Amino acid sequence: MNVVRRITDTVLFLSFCFLAGTGIMMKFSFVKGMGPQSVLGFGKGSWEVFHLWVGVLMLAAVLVHLFVNRIWIFKVAAKDKPWAAIAVIAIGLFLVALLALSPTVVAK
Repeated sequence: MNVVRRITDTVLFLSFCFLAGTGIMMKFSFVKGMGPQSVLGFGKGSWEVFHLWVGVLMLAAVLVHLFVNRIWIFKVAAKDKPWAAIAVIAIGLFLVALLALSPTVVAK
């Protein structure tokens, strides 16, 4: 299980770095109205796709991380109250689903 934990932690760290970097880059590098632009040979659309799929990879790694560390979560973080740990995880997953599934509304 130690190998799984190391791999999961590495994937989480690298995906966080990639997501932070691409998020900042997409926010500040692409200037609206300047025509076609690219960073490292990829346009904004490509970077958005990369950002999305690395985010999906990170979400999967988070789920593996929570599963691998479930004993610590139940014993230490929730102080032997499994319902507290389950409640926090459920609230977090609800927030992910709420944001991911929220419809886009055209602003007036």
